[in-house]
Amino acid sequence: MIRVQLSDDQRRELRLLARQEVGRVSERIHFVLLSDQGHSPAEIAQLFHSCEAVVRYWLKRYQDQGLPGLYDEPRSGRPRKVSPAVEETLVKLIQDDPQHAGYLATFWTVAMVGLALVKQVGVTLSPSSVRGALQHLDLRWGRPRLAMPIKVDPDKASQQWAIAKAVVEAGPAAAILYADESRVQLLPLIRAMWPWVGHQIRVPTPGTNVTRTLFGALTIRTGRWVSLVRERMFKEDFMAFLEYLLVAYPTGPIGLIVDNFSRHTAQAVTEWLAEHPRLPLLYLPTYCSHLNSVEQIWLRLKNKIAANRLYGSMKALLETVESFFNEMTPEQALVWAAA
Repeated sequence: MIRVQLSDDQRRELRLLARQEVGRVSERIHFVLLSDQGHSPAEIAQLFHSCEAVVRYWLKRYQDQGLPGLYDEPRSGRPRKVSPAVEETLVKLIQDDPQHAGYLATFWTVAMVGLALVKQVGVTLSPSSVRGALQHLDLRWGRPRLAMPIKVDPDKASQQWAIAKAVVEAGPAAAILYADESRVQLLPLIRAMWPWVGHQIRVPTPGTNVTRTLFGALTIRTGRWVSLVRERMFKEDFMAFLEYLLVAYPTGPIGLIVDNFSRHTAQAVTEWLAEHPRLPLLYLPTYCSHLNSVEQIWLRLKNKIAANRLYGSMKALLETVESFFNEMTPEQALVWAAA
């Protein structure tokens, strides 16, 4: 008859593990403890509604191997269906257009991927297995984002050189400004923030949206900022801003760098410029609005005062805009413009 005899240390260790382990391992530890107390394998099997041969097997394993003998040995299990060859095929499928594989579709779905695997490698996977394989390849189901087409002005280099040449020829007494316009509105901009868990912040809307246009110009040598509020963003409003700049800079030449938007190149603007040679326009290359330093000023303005907040009136919003510009020092404006 098999009987296990334990030392005091072994007995304490097994009693501790019997409370920590679960399932079959805990049951096998109790086999050993009961055998140490003098119970026969038949009695132990009757207590656990098990087979006497099973009890003898695990008692023998403990005698031969000690505590590690009470744990299951690693099992090979069923071979994985998602082999490296299947993963390689998945990568090629996802990177290719579904129409090249004969599907009338513009993107891959789990069902389509599963059918394509059957045709190409002869492997049948469940939808959950296909989804798991895609996630294992660091792929995630999500919506894409619309993006502007990448365009390059063929005259970009020559136009940039023309601006640099005009700035140099204007001399140190000339005021060289970047100018741009942007809209502010009562409808709040939505930005990420830190709400409490389980509490989604509700940002109220104005019901009827109201907008205003901000025209702004930054002097790149001194950091001086000049702005004007208008109701619209038409060519007439742009010409009003040009008139405003002539008042703000009463003497000396003014070089104004702007983008190629239609209100800047309109016939009426061209005629106005012919009558005011002190203020020529220097046009940035097409598709290069990001080169305009004023864009960075608008970005910080909107992120600071317009995000996630409804103002009671346009008057209150414009007062906040004015406070923002009053707090913006020339040094700060130049740092932002260079970002």
